[in-house]
Amino acid sequence: MVKFAYDTYIIIPAVNANSRQSELINVESWSQVNNLRVNPTKYAEIVFMDKRRKTTVQLPQPNAARVSVIKILGITFTNHLSVAEHV
Repeated sequence: MVKFAYDTYIIIPAVNANSRQSELINVESWSQVNNLRVNPTKYAEIVFMDKRRKTTVQLPQPNAARVSVIKILGITFTNHLSVAEHV
């Protein structure tokens, strides 16, 4: 029997952004050990930005779509940490 890991979120601080790929590999390995399957076609990446600070945004992961809005546990967030779209 194979189960799917639903609604898994990896939160990586900007200072560790260069570890994104290795974090994804770790989650995939953990999933296999625990008899779970991940679906890389559903990977999405959102970069939360502060409007007051100038931030250099890295290129998106090759296997993840860069999005500006994400829904987590029923709450819609934008990349500027606004929940205005949720209301």
